[in-house]
Amino acid sequence: MICELIFTGTELLLGQILNTNAQVIEQELSALGIDVYHQITVGDNLQRCAAAIQQAAGRADLIIVGGGLGPTEDDISREALAEACRMDLVQDEQALAMVRRFFDRRGIPYSSNNLKQALVPAGGKAIDNPIGTAPGIMLEQAGKIYLLLPGPPMEFNMMVKEQIIPFLRGKLAGRVGVIKSRVLKCCGIGESLLDEKLGDLLKSTNPTLAPTAKFAEIHLRITAKTREAGLAGEMIAAMESRVHECIGAHIFGADEDTLPGAVTRLLREQGQTIAVAENFTGGYLSYDLSSAAGGEDTFVAGLVCRDYWRLQGKAGLVLGEVPAAPGERAGYMAAMVREQFGAGIGLAVAVESGEAARFKVAEYNFYLAGDFNGQLMLSKVTWSGEREAMTRFAATMAMVRLWRYLKHGLPFDAR
Repeated sequence: MICELIFTGTELLLGQILNTNAQVIEQELSALGIDVYHQITVGDNLQRCAAAIQQAAGRADLIIVGGGLGPTEDDISREALAEACRMDLVQDEQALAMVRRFFDRRGIPYSSNNLKQALVPAGGKAIDNPIGTAPGIMLEQAGKIYLLLPGPPMEFNMMVKEQIIPFLRGKLAGRVGVIKSRVLKCCGIGESLLDEKLGDLLKSTNPTLAPTAKFAEIHLRITAKTREAGLAGEMIAAMESRVHECIGAHIFGADEDTLPGAVTRLLREQGQTIAVAENFTGGYLSYDLSSAAGGEDTFVAGLVCRDYWRLQGKAGLVLGEVPAAPGERAGYMAAMVREQFGAGIGLAVAVESGEAARFKVAEYNFYLAGDFNGQLMLSKVTWSGEREAMTRFAATMAMVRLWRYLKHGLPFDAR
């Protein structure tokens, strides 16, 4: 079974909103074993939307359109479906009752343009939307299934999970297999080295192994497609075992695991506590380490400051002579916060100031320091990008260094 997804809305093409609906429906379809080969976004244009639906019908069995079911003139999905299928739009009494129910429950009048939302292609039927004004639409024609859903994420998500997926599960029973995935999360390894170490595993067709780079992490998605859920799980487990043989030392977790969570687990296992000093990352380190599950037992305090020299003597802190050189400053502050806050580990990030601060995109020199009960480790990382992204990158790189040391005893400057 092949599905094609169409999302309508000029605001999506302008980048004004993020299409979170795509992720929701794709995950649900994947779990059913339905293949999605194409996903497209179309602006609020009747002809282009109708053409997209016709194109999708030429290469897919299931066509799902998200958005464009509102009452305004630029909501054209129902009209586009009617045009693509060469059908008339007719008022559907069930859809009209759904529209009226929304307004009646709230004691507010509905406008004449809301009646547009009760129009359905002849032969189609309305899908209930208990929390919005726009019913969905379901149409089966010439062996194809068309599903139109409203765009607001709360409405879209609820209708997908409570109505669309149960419908498809019953409709397609016995005709689809199972697609299962597992994501392994790695750090401390670059894409080229990872590609070299995994070799032919990346060429596997079932299960597949696909890497995605995310800041200082690489995520490896293992996906298996079979007729039986149990067999898919066995295939994934076998591939995961082979991946661990190749790069196991770089895998910190899987699926919903996070790097801060992995670090915090190691801190708890080793009976350690940590304090951080941030001279560039704006509190990202403090947030990540304090909000991770178990952080209440391991995170002591965070000091976030653009200018340490102006902080001298405030908040009861005695900073002493803070070095001006960023590398020395990072090491000094790691030791200072460890001692001042009574933690076992001090972690600090500093950046080399200068020309980089003048440009939106620039090269930054980060200094990452860790003080482990008096043992100092220091690493310098050079990277380019926009400042906001670089603050998150620097915090993540500090976390990577900390995880590698806690997990494998690797010094901060190890390659």
